[in-house]
Amino acid sequence: MNRTFYFLAVFLLILPGYGCDKNSPVPSDENVSVPSGDPSFPPLEQFWVIDKAGVMHPQNIEEASTLCQELKDQGLAEVVVLIQNGVQHPADYATHFGRWLRLGKKGLGTEGGNNGIVWLIRPDATEKITYSVGRGLPLLTSGRMVDIINASKDYFNFNNYDQGVLVLLKQTQNQLVQIYGRKGVSP
Repeated sequence: MNRTFYFLAVFLLILPGYGCDKNSPVPSDENVSVPSGDPSFPPLEQFWVIDKAGVMHPQNIEEASTLCQELKDQGLAEVVVLIQNGVQHPADYATHFGRWLRLGKKGLGTEGGNNGIVWLIRPDATEKITYSVGRGLPLLTSGRMVDIINASKDYFNFNNYDQGVLVLLKQTQNQLVQIYGRKGVSP
């Protein structure tokens, strides 16, 4: 009995650390489920900007997506903008959506992966802008993210989503280049 207890105790002490080693291929949090009551995650199709609310012009979606592609090509970040109504749990929704898309795959990040950014824009909410930043962008602090939001929020508040998204992405690019420099060649 004592021997069984000993092995069980050792097992329980070791188990919490399993998968926490930085070299382990298992992420610390794999939650990719849609938060309860929120809309289903839309797939990433032709563009990095997904306008499920129908508030942007197609030409501007394409232009904004080009900015996102430049960030990926430069090796700075994989950025997705999702414009979605009906999201009740924005922080969880943005984070789980980025994981669900597998943004910032291993080898693309500044710190070896996890360099994804999700900008969630909610036209039907008072707080219209929510973000989720992967752990591979540790210098992209909340203070810097607030600066990006402040540069674009008035456009969103006055329902100018085309300009708001473009400013949001240009400011994101400026911050990332300022922090990490230009890593690759921009097309």
